[in-house]
Amino acid sequence: MNTKTVFSANSLKILDNDPAAYKLKYKDGLFLNPDSSSTKAGQNLHNFLCFYLKGFDMAKIEASFSKKDREFLENIKEFNAVKTLKNAPEKDIEQSFLIRCIRKQEQEFYLTGRFDAVLCCGSKDGGTASSAVGAIKAPKVEIYDWKMVNVPKKPEGDIQSIVYLYAASKLYKTRNVSITYVSLAKNESKTVYFNPEFNYLEKISNIVQKAEI
Repeated sequence: MNTKTVFSANSLKILDNDPAAYKLKYKDGLFLNPDSSSTKAGQNLHNFLCFYLKGFDMAKIEASFSKKDREFLENIKEFNAVKTLKNAPEKDIEQSFLIRCIRKQEQEFYLTGRFDAVLCCGSKDGGTASSAVGAIKAPKVEIYDWKMVNVPKKPEGDIQSIVYLYAASKLYKTRNVSITYVSLAKNESKTVYFNPEFNYLEKISNIVQKAEI
């Protein structure tokens, strides 16, 4: 599989805004990785939430943090989204995806990425299953994405929302999908729901075509 045919939400966002910058980073390999304290802090916080929601013993990890950081983490544990995921019987933490996309036969590419957390409710087969007590509804899939400070101002049109909602609809075989962005610093959130009238594949494909110009 040619790496040039694989796109993440981040690479599509760069491609859509600045094809020249996309070419430098993803085709020519000319880019720098910022080694800032804020970047490291964000990654550490993502890792902490991952381990916590997976049910790992966090005592030793938490003991290594400063008092201020421990208080911050205790506050995050009380967020509604975090408590819901912590107690959920069916959830996927750090769920990776690789979705094959084909449009009009001639255009083929893959979408890749990782959901921070996914809450699954109902049948996982994506359809309506019969049972002795009646029909089981198609699964409800709630994606959660952690943001250090700010959530997207207009999440409905955000490339990450478009890619994640489309990918989740294919991965979990349902259109009953939503994505909730959660600000860990502000305890603010915004939710976007899958819109069956919106052509996600066409929007993504139109951006992908810019890589061929």
